Amino acid sequence: METTARYVIVGFFTVACALAGFVFVYWLKNSGGSGQALYWVRFEQPVIGVRPGVSVLFNGLRVGEVRQVNLSAADPREVRTLVAVDPATPVRADTTITVDTQGLMGSAVVSMIGGSSGAEIRREADAPPVLTASKDAGQTLSQAAKATLKKIDDLVGDNSESLHSAIENINTFSAALARNSTRVDDILAGLAKLSGSGETKPQRTFDLAAPALTPGAPIEAQVAIPDLSTLLNFETQRLLVSPHAGERKQIEGGQWGDTLPKLVQAKIMQSLEAAGFAHVAKGMDGFDAQYQLILDIRAFEVSLDPQPEAKVQLNAKLEKGGKIVATQDFAGSAPAKSADAPDAAAALNAAFAKAATDLAGWMRKKV
Repeated sequence: METTARYVIVGFFTVACALAGFVFVYWLKNSGGSGQALYWVRFEQPVIGVRPGVSVLFNGLRVGEVRQVNLSAADPREVRTLVAVDPATPVRADTTITVDTQGLMGSAVVSMIGGSSGAEIRREADAPPVLTASKDAGQTLSQAAKATLKKIDDLVGDNSESLHSAIENINTFSAALARNSTRVDDILAGLAKLSGSGETKPQRTFDLAAPALTPGAPIEAQVAIPDLSTLLNFETQRLLVSPHAGERKQIEGGQWGDTLPKLVQAKIMQSLEAAGFAHVAKGMDGFDAQYQLILDIRAFEVSLDPQPEAKVQLNAKLEKGGKIVATQDFAGSAPAKSADAPDAAAALNAAFAKAATDLAGWMRKKV
C-alpha cells in the first residue's frame, strides 16, 4: 500500500513538471513579449532570408525580432512581417525599413533607420500599426551583384565594336614589338645610358699634347686668349667620329680630360710659351693685354670617309686696340689606325700638333 502511494506521488510530480514546462514555453513565446511593441511591416518585393526569429535592428542596434512572415492573399507581390521591438525604440512613420545582411555573407536582418522626431505612430489597442518598407528593401547582395553584372554586360554589348578594334590594335602593336625586339632593347639601353643607370663601358681619359717647338727670340708683347667659341658639338669631353660628311657621333670607351674648348685653350697657351712668348694668359676682367688671340674650333674629329683620318681646324683672329688686325685658318690632319678611342686620340693629337705649330709661327710674324 505504501509502495503504491509513492508511485502515485512520483507520477503526479512528473506530470506537474511537464505541464509547468509547457506553460513556461507558451509564456516565453507569447506572454513573454507582451511588453514589446508590435508592428506589421509591408514589403512589396521578395524578402530573401527573412523568417521568424530573424533579428530587428534600429540604427545598427538589436531591438527585437521577427514574429511572423505572411503572404498577402490580395496582392501576390506583398509580404507582411510582424516584428516585436523594445517599446522604447523610437519608431516613426517615416522610419526607413530595409532588409540587410550582417557582414558580407551574414544572415538577413530587418533594419530600421532613423526618422523624424515628430512623426509619431498612432497605436490601436488590438491592431499593430502597419509600416511600409522602402521600395528596394528586398534587394539582397546577390540581386545587387546581378544588376551590376547586367549593366556591365549591356556596356560591353553596346561597345563591342570599339573593344574589338582596341584588341586588334593591341595585337598589331604586340606583333610590331616582337618584330623589332632587338631595336627596343637598343632603345632601352640608350635610355639607361643617358640617365646614367645602365651599364657603360669603362672610360679612358686622354690628354691633348702641346707640340714640342724650338723656342725663338723672346717676345715681350702681352697676349690674352679668351674662352673659345665653338659649335655645341665640340662643347664636350667625348672623342668624336664623323662617319659621313656633316654627321658626328661620340666614340665609346674614351674621353678628353676636360671639355675640348678649355683643353685647346690651355694647349695653345703652352704652344705660344714654347715658341717664345713671355706673357701669355687667359682673357679675364682686369687683364689689359696688347693682343687678344680669338680662337674658334671648326673641326676636331676622326673622319671615316673614305678612310679613318683625324681632322683639326682652328680659326684665329688677332685683335689689337679693339680691331681685328689679322685672321687665318689653321688645319691639321693625320691618319688614324681605327676609330677606337686610343687610335682616335693619338691621331687627333698629331693633327692638333700640326695646326698648333702653324698657329705659333703665324703669331711670331704678326706680333
